Amino acid sequence: MSDGLGFSLAQLRYFVVSAEVGNISEAAEQLCASQSTVSSAVMRLERQLGVQLLLRHHARGVSLTPSGRHLLREARDLLGRARNLKERGDALAGDAAGRLDVGFLSSLAPFLLPGVHRLTRQRYADIRLTVHEEPADRLAALLREGRCELAVTYDFLAGDARFHSLAELPVHAVLADGDPLGRSGPVELAELATRPLVTLNAPDVIRHAEKLFANAGVPLPRVIGTASVETTRGLVAAGSGFALMYQRTEVTTTLDGGTVRTVEIAGDLPPASLGVAMMHGLTMSGRGMAFLDVLGSTLPAARSGTRPGGP
Repeated sequence: MSDGLGFSLAQLRYFVVSAEVGNISEAAEQLCASQSTVSSAVMRLERQLGVQLLLRHHARGVSLTPSGRHLLREARDLLGRARNLKERGDALAGDAAGRLDVGFLSSLAPFLLPGVHRLTRQRYADIRLTVHEEPADRLAALLREGRCELAVTYDFLAGDARFHSLAELPVHAVLADGDPLGRSGPVELAELATRPLVTLNAPDVIRHAEKLFANAGVPLPRVIGTASVETTRGLVAAGSGFALMYQRTEVTTTLDGGTVRTVEIAGDLPPASLGVAMMHGLTMSGRGMAFLDVLGSTLPAARSGTRPGGP
C-alpha cells in the first residue's frame, strides 16, 4: 500500500546537500552519485512537493528559493530523525542492552526465573528483562502479537512457532513420600496408572499426557486438574494421585507441609525438549542471544536438582 508521500529520504538528502554546498556537481561528489542523478532527484522532489526548492544559476551553482529555505530546516530534521531511527534499530538488533520482553510458561517461571534473573544481572547488567508469565496458549498469542521476542516453554507446547531446543529432559513420576510404589527401582507406567494423574488443567498438557500413555499402550488414568505446579505437588503429597514431571527438584516439602519424592519410570518414554519459541522469520536480537546464553547456563543446574523445576 502506498504511503501517499511520493518522495524518498534519498531525495531529501540530495536536496539538503545541494542546498548546503550550493552546487549540484559538488553535492554529487559528496554523495558519491552522478550529477544527473542528484539533479533529477531534486527535480522529482520539487514536482512531488509542488514547489520549487532551488534556483539554478548557469555556471554559478544553485541557491534556495523562499519555499526551499522554509523546507530546508524540516528536511534536515526529518533526515536526523531517520538517522536516529536507524541507529536505534541497529542497537536493538545487535546490542545486549535495553528492554527484552520474554514469555515464560507459568509452570516453569517460579523455578527457572530466579536463576535467570540472577545470571542476567551478573552477565548483562544493561538488559532490562521484562517477563510475562502465561499458560501455553497465551504465550503463543504474545509471540504472534509481537509483545514478546522469545517464550520459554517445552517443544510440545510451542505450537506452530519456531522452537530452539536447549535441553532434553526425561520424564519422571512424583509420588507421595509415603507411597510404597517405586521403592525398589523404576516403576512401570501401568503401575502408576492405577492412581489418578494429577496435572495442570491445560488442554495442551493433558493432550501430551494422553499421547505418552497411548504410545506406551496404557489407558490414561482419571485426571485431576490443577492450576499450578505447587497445587499438583500438594495433592500428590496428600495421596490424591501421582504427577509426571520433566525437571527434578531438591525441594520435597509442599506448602502445607507434605512431602513428595521422585521415582524413575521404566521403559523408553520419549524426553521433552525445553527451550525457547519465537515467530518464524524473526531475527533474534543481541538481547535475545544474551538471554539464550543465560538460560542455557541456568538449565544444567535445574536438571541436576540444584534449582527446582517443573512442567
